[in-house]
Amino acid sequence: MHPDATYLARQYYTAIDEHGYESLRDILDPEFIQHRGDMTLDGRDEFVSFMRDERPQKETTHVIDRYIQSKSDDEIVVRGHLEDSTGDEMFVFLDRFRARDGKISELKTFTRSPN
Repeated sequence: MHPDATYLARQYYTAIDEHGYESLRDILDPEFIQHRGDMTLDGRDEFVSFMRDERPQKETTHVIDRYIQSKSDDEIVVRGHLEDSTGDEMFVFLDRFRARDGKISELKTFTRSPN
């Protein structure tokens, strides 16, 4: 039995917040793709490299407000916000994860400025 999308989403945020890039790589499908307003990251290696080496701020914490599970176990929407190292809210996000064969296969990210 493969892990469901909720489990994978929780592991995703933990890996990023704790700089666990090997753990992040392990939960992503090799053909993983992330769509977001400013770019598309195509492939697991490109995504992990970006998170490890290129994102503007690495000392951040994802604060989750809500997990919304689909009727099937392969999709979940997560609502939350990102805080910087001082606890200031950087932006609000809505992430839609899709899983396939126990790995995250797709992530669509929507963001907006905090209120």
